[in-house]
Amino acid sequence: MSDSSPAESQAVRKALRRLGPLVLLLYTAGYLDRVNLGTAALTMNADLGISVSAFGFATGIFSAGYIALQVPGNLALNQLGPRRWLGLLTMSWGVVAVLSSLIQGEGSLIASRIALGAVEAGMLPGMLMYLTIWFPPRMRGRVTALVCLPFYAILGTPLSAAIIQYAHGVMGVAGWRWMFILEGVPTIILGLVLLRFLTDSPATAPWLTEPEREALLRATTAETATEKLKIRFIDVLQRLRDLRLVTLSVGVSLLWVGFVAITSFLPLIITGFAQQAHTKLSVLQTGLLSGAVYIPATLVALLWVSSSDRRNERVWHVACGALLAAAGTVLAANTTGLWLTLLGTVLLTSGIYAALFLMWQIPVGHLRGPVAMSVGIALTTMLGNIGSFLAPYIVGWLRDATGNYNSGLYFIAASLIGCAVVTVTGNRIRTRGATSPTPISHRGDIEEVTAH
Repeated sequence: MSDSSPAESQAVRKALRRLGPLVLLLYTAGYLDRVNLGTAALTMNADLGISVSAFGFATGIFSAGYIALQVPGNLALNQLGPRRWLGLLTMSWGVVAVLSSLIQGEGSLIASRIALGAVEAGMLPGMLMYLTIWFPPRMRGRVTALVCLPFYAILGTPLSAAIIQYAHGVMGVAGWRWMFILEGVPTIILGLVLLRFLTDSPATAPWLTEPEREALLRATTAETATEKLKIRFIDVLQRLRDLRLVTLSVGVSLLWVGFVAITSFLPLIITGFAQQAHTKLSVLQTGLLSGAVYIPATLVALLWVSSSDRRNERVWHVACGALLAAAGTVLAANTTGLWLTLLGTVLLTSGIYAALFLMWQIPVGHLRGPVAMSVGIALTTMLGNIGSFLAPYIVGWLRDATGNYNSGLYFIAASLIGCAVVTVTGNRIRTRGATSPTPISHRGDIEEVTAH
């Protein structure tokens, strides 16, 4: 904030205090209701006779509805506004999460995951677009990191495990069913809170003074956020023909292979390695270890993002984060002791989160105009979710085929190395109208969402 005016600095602080906690709760609820299935699997799979490969397929199929409705979701956000769209979405997936407690087997598990993916499709691109409306480009790395802190894993995974262990048998209901109910209901309530307290843009914020509002609008060029964008099919087609955008979105997909695999399977992976080390863990102990892995990962990610913002550089920070995660994956796959395995998973998680907070900004860094930004962000997350679809099934299939998670970890490592390579090379692709093959500067208007 050293380059900003006093009015802009004050406006940003107000926005962060008022909106930051709401967006953090939105992100936490979205990912908790998405990844708590990995904790439920500790007892649910045995209860329902679900194999690891079938579980992986059900986890991955979440992305089917997610991919299909990603672009329509961002179009709906522009029509309804962030407050109404994100609030209604949150209530909807809370209802689906509660209904997941009625799962009876593989078929209903798959159906529930497709439904959850469909109603959550607009959450992440909508949230990212919302941050571009409220925060200047130079701050978006740090702000994204702050509102995307993995509390859903640090606190949510132990909470899910505690519910499964201690609520089991209450009123004759399995603990994993109680988990879906007790974590879905607060999400519905959060949707009502978002409908009441989110503010669509600085232009409509009564809690900003006129100088603060004008300064923040100048810094974000968010004036157009108050208008309903007219997005045509040709706008979507143009983004699909953007080789740089599509190539870098492949990098996002490869990074999400590691992210989704680790968030979906971490409790099962820790249980598997504990068994190899002849150590028996309770459900709660597994949940606590799974959550603890994310604490150093969060600290590393915050330092990484701060370094990226200070240096105005994105690409090499993402590439190095992905390579760190790959190294941790290889370490986890080649050790037999539980604690060395946990160190490997810490490095894996740290690298993924260090890259994840920055990665989404790179593909759209060269886009011009709010229409291109809106469609570009949606397409990036849509194409990136292909990795989310494939990763859990492949990891689960490899686990069933080999009897351990080592081959799945090697698959994750290869994907992360691929992410680093694609990100560095894809960022050099020239775009139509570009004057040089190098990325555009970070400084400037909303389209320059820190391309490095």
